[in-house]
Amino acid sequence: MAMRRLLLLVFALSLRCSLAAAEPTVELATGEWPPFVSQSLQQDGVFSQMVRQAFLRAGYQVHLNYLSWPKAEAMIRTGKAAAAFPYRPTQERETEFDFSAPFMRSTSYLFYYKPHMPHPPLQFKSLDELRGYRIAIQLGYWYIPLFQQHKLNTLLTNDEVHALRQLQLGHLDLAPMTLERGLYQIHSTMPEHEKEFGYIPTPLDKETPLTLMFSRTYPQVARIREEVARALEQMEKDGTLKAIYQRNFPEAMPPR
Repeated sequence: MAMRRLLLLVFALSLRCSLAAAEPTVELATGEWPPFVSQSLQQDGVFSQMVRQAFLRAGYQVHLNYLSWPKAEAMIRTGKAAAAFPYRPTQERETEFDFSAPFMRSTSYLFYYKPHMPHPPLQFKSLDELRGYRIAIQLGYWYIPLFQQHKLNTLLTNDEVHALRQLQLGHLDLAPMTLERGLYQIHSTMPEHEKEFGYIPTPLDKETPLTLMFSRTYPQVARIREEVARALEQMEKDGTLKAIYQRNFPEAMPPR
């Protein structure tokens, strides 16, 4: 009987080793950008969860290398990592890298504080309709020229958390943020007031695709890219991507 149990144990260990060997590890590069990806978040954030699932379905384990964004690009440029994420495809980047289909899309909205704005605009057709509101801005953000073009009443804030505090104090009316980023900042910095914030459902910009940016020199990268593409397509069809998103952002509407 003891010999039989020993043989079963040896068989189980051999099977585990065989399965591990059947799933080679792929190097990936990323950086801190919560809630999409961060070492401080459960399972490294929503985007990392999607990426891990796609590679697992494709037959790979992944190892995440947390770097600055310039170093992440350098790592895939030199073939030391198969891909970096999350990245937005641009014409400049497409000259030296390849991109996956989007794992998710991100859009910016205008957040407000409900106690100071019990009747916010439910929608708007033009930013001209928002001239009566005091709107937060931060230096370097894409929306500043747009707000200037429509002659909106803006006030410079230090960062997104400062903008949310100004909403809460009644010093500002609206604050533009990426939907997931705004929800994350509210939840992480002022959870006791989470239900007191809302956002106007009219988006400020078009949906921005967030993807894997693939190296062209990593070993067998073409094969990896094709297998991950098939896995990602399956995840889109069977609802896995949507389920991961909603598990991380149950309050985000519309779901994406």
